[in-house]
Amino acid sequence: MSQEPNTSQPIITDIKRIAVCGGSLGRERRSYVRGQVVDVGITDLMKADGLWDLMTGLFKGDETKITPFLDFSLAPVRKPVLKLEVSDNSGKLIYTSGKIKADEDGFFSCEIRDKLPVGFHDFQVILEGLDSFRQYSKDLAHLNATEDSILGKTTIVGKGKLRILPEEYQGIVVTSDIDQTYLATDIHSGKGKFSALFETPNQKQALPGMPELYRELRIATNNSPLAFISASPHFFRRTMLATIAKDNIQIESLHLKYLEGTIKGVFDKVIDTIFNPIEFLQNGFKPAWSRTKKFLGASYQSLFDQMSYKLSILLYDRIYLPTQTKEILLGDNTESDYMIFTLYQLICMGKISGDELEEYLYKLNFLGRDAITRDAAKKIRLYAEEIQRIHGPKNPVALTIINRTSHGPSESDMIQKVKEALPERMYEAEFGKKQAFYGTEGAMGMALLLESFGFLDTNQILSVIAGMIGKVWEGKLVDETFLLGKIDELTLPKEVETTRQKIKESLSSAFTS
Repeated sequence: MSQEPNTSQPIITDIKRIAVCGGSLGRERRSYVRGQVVDVGITDLMKADGLWDLMTGLFKGDETKITPFLDFSLAPVRKPVLKLEVSDNSGKLIYTSGKIKADEDGFFSCEIRDKLPVGFHDFQVILEGLDSFRQYSKDLAHLNATEDSILGKTTIVGKGKLRILPEEYQGIVVTSDIDQTYLATDIHSGKGKFSALFETPNQKQALPGMPELYRELRIATNNSPLAFISASPHFFRRTMLATIAKDNIQIESLHLKYLEGTIKGVFDKVIDTIFNPIEFLQNGFKPAWSRTKKFLGASYQSLFDQMSYKLSILLYDRIYLPTQTKEILLGDNTESDYMIFTLYQLICMGKISGDELEEYLYKLNFLGRDAITRDAAKKIRLYAEEIQRIHGPKNPVALTIINRTSHGPSESDMIQKVKEALPERMYEAEFGKKQAFYGTEGAMGMALLLESFGFLDTNQILSVIAGMIGKVWEGKLVDETFLLGKIDELTLPKEVETTRQKIKESLSSAFTS
């Protein structure tokens, strides 16, 4: 009698504690490292420390299996006490932090004010203890119930890369959105958003030519740093890191949205109102109810919107960049990237600041959404003031490109929406003939624009286009006929026409030879 094959899943027998970070970028005299400490259920096989990649927080082989849904249930470690060590390429220890106390959800941040040498460094996160009796009790219960657990033996819980730029750096830093800028994520339907939770890195597909564009841009700009910013929830991090690695893209940092923070903020506000009714009603019921509706409405919208989150991250990262850094911003037209990138430039230039900035952000309604709470507006104001103190008024953005998908407005419509949302005539006064952003279609249009601004050459444009062939772009197979037709349809400024024709002739020649 033949024995039935064992098709059951491996049994979770222990817990491994890891810190998921994702890298960081800073300057000689100021940098930072962020991350989250979580517990991962593991099998007996996964107890082999040598098979764990602490850069991504993944066990060997899981790079192709991990999904955001699997990470949704990761247990955050309450109030771990950590230490950060930074080493240079030779392994020499160049920085050791003091005690770092993470919050109740395991999130930690360490700002480094020591002067670090310029270059690419490695850091490791060391677990020193716990500052939570509840977490300690939970650990103790697990250790008592499990023979030979590795939980209490782990000290190094995470690793990452920290790149330090010289204070006099005058090169490029590229900051890019992810969905519909780098990845062809279906964010336009509930089904698409739901499906994204279950996609493995191999199932996540890049927009045709984008991996090649990131790689060519790094080569052309002397190894310029690349940072990704996405409004996807933080539990997408390990999947995103594996996806980026799969596409052979080198990055310095990955920012994702901490949704639980928004939810917790709403809960705390409601509790505070219940237990402090006198303070809540001191100016009358109507103003109090109006404030509450504004807060709850904006908080709900911020679960889905990108405005305050992305603007805050851009400004926060700017604090840690050298003053003369030039930035390239890449986004798309499906949400509000074009408005965010324009506001970022105006704030860096000091054209809107102080009380005026705070009130403007708090009252801002864009695309029918109130997405900036009073607390978020205050935080953005503080970042703006710190930027002015460190860098002074200047626009660091050399070029902003918006991927114009079929699901969003045209370039002219985007510009009009921004003009209407800004204080009267501010756009015209501050940007004049220079556009705050350029809208174009896909990697091919972006490559042509980058060439016209001196960041790529024509051979690199052709390399990007070559990477598009055989891929699917908005439901259509990219082949020679598609490319020759598409290049004529690209939204591009007049000064790019010569390059457009030159590339078209090169493609025609290559396809007919």
